[in-house]
Amino acid sequence: MAKRKTTKRRQRADPCIPGRTITPHSPGLPHATPLAIPTYWTPEQAIAVFELVDDLRETIWAIYQTNLQELTRQQRQSAPVDRIDDDDLPF
Repeated sequence: MAKRKTTKRRQRADPCIPGRTITPHSPGLPHATPLAIPTYWTPEQAIAVFELVDDLRETIWAIYQTNLQELTRQQRQSAPVDRIDDDDLPF
């Protein structure tokens, strides 16, 4: 039986949290998991989750505001239109 070569995954510094490192994605695992929202929460549980998501949104905005604005601006720009010169017309 052949030995399996193991490689150490390289970690890199997390730019958002000093002193924290980011481990690369593990092969074989999905990049994300589906988010199922229970339909049996009490109103108190629902508002707690809602407030958590709202706080998360504010924190992401505080960190990435400039990047998000620039990306949104780029996505909303219309595609450049090729100009047709009168000399290019077939008639």
